[in-house]
Amino acid sequence: MLRLLLQELRVRRGAIIGWGLGLCFFPVVYVGLYPSFAEQMESFNEIMDLAIYQAMGINMAGFEGYVASTVTNLIPVILAVYAVINGTGTLAGEEDNGRLEMIVALPIPRWQIVAVKAVALGVALALILAITSAGAALTLVSIGGQVDTHVTAWDLFMGLMSAWPLVMAVGMVSLFLGAFSPSRRVASMIALVVVVVSYLGSNLTGMITSLESIEWLFLFHFFDATAEALENGQQLSNVLILLAVSVVAFGLAVVFFQIRDVTVGAWPWQRGRIPEGARE
Repeated sequence: MLRLLLQELRVRRGAIIGWGLGLCFFPVVYVGLYPSFAEQMESFNEIMDLAIYQAMGINMAGFEGYVASTVTNLIPVILAVYAVINGTGTLAGEEDNGRLEMIVALPIPRWQIVAVKAVALGVALALILAITSAGAALTLVSIGGQVDTHVTAWDLFMGLMSAWPLVMAVGMVSLFLGAFSPSRRVASMIALVVVVVSYLGSNLTGMITSLESIEWLFLFHFFDATAEALENGQQLSNVLILLAVSVVAFGLAVVFFQIRDVTVGAWPWQRGRIPEGARE
């Protein structure tokens, strides 16, 4: 099982480095350029002081608000796309290219295969976030004397790393959809719709009071991208909810992968149960 996990990480090595360095570009640029236009932020804040921006958590007041409204808001959305690509590709995608058929022929239970895929995805997401967060923190250290803020480099690093439960939940939902759907294309489309609806829905519930009763339906609602969260961290209850979503989605992925015929793409209700011996 460990050998399979290491193999999965080697396969993802290029994507981890590429996505990590690519995402790192955004905080390095946003944080690095702040001193050059910090004085102009006062007039900009008047434009941003609208209900629609407040509902979206956009508050450019000070360095903390600026970073939260740009970097902390942006990184999880972009990384969620990677989670969808990787999550749906790790089962459904490998089924399409024939690699999964060779993996299930190994003498290990199917649930362990799903577990290895899930762990590899979680590690990949954590490493990408670590690279991105380190770039942001180092940039803040380099301009520290030019910025009036209570946020330390460690605060910024951990603030970005705190997006891991959210993107992991997206990744596990995508993994489940990859096991549930007949093809990677279908799984990816559904997963992307989930991400877009979740992001827009979490913003809409902040703007429309009558929708507050359904805000719990949207994953992004459980990630606080405000300046307060950057300094004080995420609420433990929100973190636990996102982790619970990951666990449930992982469990569903195991259940549906158990009955999946990897040679024929089909919806669960179209599949016959595989023989007990084939699951071991």
